Amino acid sequence: MFRRPFFRAYGFWHWGEGLQTVLFTWYMTFHAGLSASEIGFYQALVLSPFLVFTIAGGMLTDRIGAGVSYVGSTTLFGLLLFGYGVLDHAMGFVPVLFFVYCLAAGVVSAVSNPAIDTFIPEAGPGTAYENGVLAATAHNLAKLSGTITGLLLPMLAAFGGFVVNGVLMLLSVAFLRKHLRQNSEQLQVHAAGEGPPWSRVWQHYRACPENFDILLSSAMLGLLIVPTGYILWPLTLRERFPEYGDLIALVNIASWIGAISATAMAGRYSRRILKPGLVSLVVWGGYAVMLTTLTLVGSFAALCLVVMVLGSVKVGKAMVYGKYIHNCPSRARGVLISVEQTAFWGLATLGTFAMGASVDLIGLDTTILTTALLVLVFVAVLTLRGRLLRLSLA
Repeated sequence: MFRRPFFRAYGFWHWGEGLQTVLFTWYMTFHAGLSASEIGFYQALVLSPFLVFTIAGGMLTDRIGAGVSYVGSTTLFGLLLFGYGVLDHAMGFVPVLFFVYCLAAGVVSAVSNPAIDTFIPEAGPGTAYENGVLAATAHNLAKLSGTITGLLLPMLAAFGGFVVNGVLMLLSVAFLRKHLRQNSEQLQVHAAGEGPPWSRVWQHYRACPENFDILLSSAMLGLLIVPTGYILWPLTLRERFPEYGDLIALVNIASWIGAISATAMAGRYSRRILKPGLVSLVVWGGYAVMLTTLTLVGSFAALCLVVMVLGSVKVGKAMVYGKYIHNCPSRARGVLISVEQTAFWGLATLGTFAMGASVDLIGLDTTILTTALLVLVFVAVLTLRGRLLRLSLA
């Protein structure tokens, strides 16, 4: 299945995204030697276009077609990476140029992200749910590959890192173009639909309430679960096992191994899973229970094991995301995907800030237990609403 051009395009895109995350942090911290406040500024700068322009990118995708939108924006992304690598090699770190790079990279990413996801339901011969699980597995494998590739940055240096990152983006474009040639119907530019975009979004959630509950679950993931990887795992490592601080990459790798194992298993038994929404609720509830064990880990190896199990939570979204996209009408698929991504990443940004402040205010263990409790409350509310329980493959 992963020989299909779309999954290769999807994999190279997220491989590039995974490397970009490591490259961006390494470049600022070690290559440019920026201060903590400068690093925070540029991190926020590169994320801000993604949060502000994602919905605009989705609207653009609906208007001009996902193929044109993705190929154009991702080609620009690849050329931008090449160009900045050359400029840095020739001139060194120049704050104005880096400012422009961060802003431009965020904008093109905001267009590319919703565009490539619109292809998932028809990416293979299976159902939208099965294709969604396969896409999640490709995503997790690619992110792990990006993280591992990031370990080569001291050898590649900044110039080599940006060039390799650009090559990955352009390979994604090449395979997406091949997918489009094999599936010419996906080249169609769909009509924008009736009424303004926000009106169409509201009408869709009223007509398809199960998609609204999937949106709520994405909000929960962004607000409570995604920030644990940015705050709770690293701080647990720092407070309990500071002597292993240089091995923090192993903790992240353990998380991706858990995610890949879970989504691969879900893909293998996908036809036997008749109630994917129920499975997601169980996974999220189990994550909350497992999260509490972070307060008990007694060794670095145990921490990696717990994080690997926690990483499997990524299968929860994979179970329902394909159905969400499938339920979206083609004329508004781009903007509806961008709404979901904005809920996910927008609340992840806020949740990360709040979780970090919480650790300073009430302590690490209390924050862990509070987060676990809030996840359980969210899961209980979604269960009582009942729509995810009734979610089926049909």
